Amino acid sequence: MGRSSAFGQILKIRKEVPQRAIVAPIESPMPYADTQSGSVISAHVKLCSNTVYGFEIAYPNNWFTTFLTDEQKCNFFAPYSFVIPKDTNENFVPIKIEIMNVDQWPGMVKFYENPNDFRNIISVQNINIGEKIIHKVKASTTDEGLLPRDYDILNYLVFDSKTPIIISYQQLSEEDDFASFEKAIEEIVNSLRFF
Repeated sequence: MGRSSAFGQILKIRKEVPQRAIVAPIESPMPYADTQSGSVISAHVKLCSNTVYGFEIAYPNNWFTTFLTDEQKCNFFAPYSFVIPKDTNENFVPIKIEIMNVDQWPGMVKFYENPNDFRNIISVQNINIGEKIIHKVKASTTDEGLLPRDYDILNYLVFDSKTPIIISYQQLSEEDDFASFEKAIEEIVNSLRFF
């Protein structure tokens, strides 16, 4: 029958050896991503990076963004799917990001902070986000434009020495909930990071 110790080895119950998971640091690049942020992003947002102008933002994960050229990446956002028209100067999505030249910045600040034929200024406020001072301008439409009177407008003017940005909300229909859009645009502004 052989030795009894060999028979004992066959019947011996082995403990399960726990397998070790591969843990990579958060800064390590993912193979499918252009860049990886060192900040922890919650599950209810998506990231968008524009490598042409060097900025990154987070936006709600149930929202949509699309682009035709690399320069347009991360410029248009809506809580519904959309197609970019040929003329992107008109408002076709509620939230739009515009990249400005540093030379144009003083004139753009004056334009947004002063009333004109198409907009009435409700409030102008300077807020601090990180090390940046941001101009927050609330306004409403007049009868002169394509949109009806008293539609809400919200603009955040963010100065950067390389890439000044204007993040804008424009109410496009009576059903738009300004409070939810205001919260979304504030989260986008707070997440803005230049690289």
